[in-house]
Amino acid sequence: MNLPRMTAIAAVLLVVTVAVASAWIGGPSRVVARKALVAAQVPPHHHLAAHPHAHAGTLPAGALRGPAHDLPQYPTVALATPAQRAAAIRLLAEARRSVSRWPTPATAAAAGFDTRPARRARPERVGYLHAEHRRFSDDRHYLDPRRPEALIYANVRGRKVVLVGVMFSMPRGVRGPTPGGPITRWHTHRVCARGDERGRTPRPDGSCPPGTTSREGSEMLHLWFTHDLRSAFAIHAPEPELCAEDLLPRQICR
Repeated sequence: MNLPRMTAIAAVLLVVTVAVASAWIGGPSRVVARKALVAAQVPPHHHLAAHPHAHAGTLPAGALRGPAHDLPQYPTVALATPAQRAAAIRLLAEARRSVSRWPTPATAAAAGFDTRPARRARPERVGYLHAEHRRFSDDRHYLDPRRPEALIYANVRGRKVVLVGVMFSMPRGVRGPTPGGPITRWHTHRVCARGDERGRTPRPDGSCPPGTTSREGSEMLHLWFTHDLRSAFAIHAPEPELCAEDLLPRQICR
């Protein structure tokens, strides 16, 4: 065995030894915390197809906000400080706990969320129903996991609707808080608006109806119920990871 390879192996063994010793010094709770932190930083490996809107983006990896099509699909977790990673982990855990009250559209509707689908789900395709809560949208509680502006349900025709995430949004012109640094990124979409009226989605060809103009909409942040920070804070639905969590049906995950 050559000297460079022996040196590299020795370095790895030293790192592992120090990590194990540190974990034991901190006790069982520290071991669990370290495992959670490692799981949060290491992206899963899989061979599933990516979301059709997934992309590398044109903005730098550390960008905190921008148009959805310019931001990378996944955040670069390694750029966050330990405090920022801890804040992102806490936000994800609190959101999971909070929205467990609304596992179905029926329970969400009873709590004031609008669960009417914007369009019918197409066969062999997944739609993402954003069930908005108008009161939460106007209450000035921002990035509050107890009062999300919308719940996100995966909707596949002929299948049970499944809660897969939440959406937080900001009033127009107000920037969202970023406690997780480059993990908690805010994105915008182009909308068609008339004066101060609420913006609407452009037509399929990207154009706006007469009397409206195209502009960037308000900032929003998606949070997906996966088990790693990278996919949990993806811009668009991280379908490979949602499939790995059995949150999407098999025909979508082929």
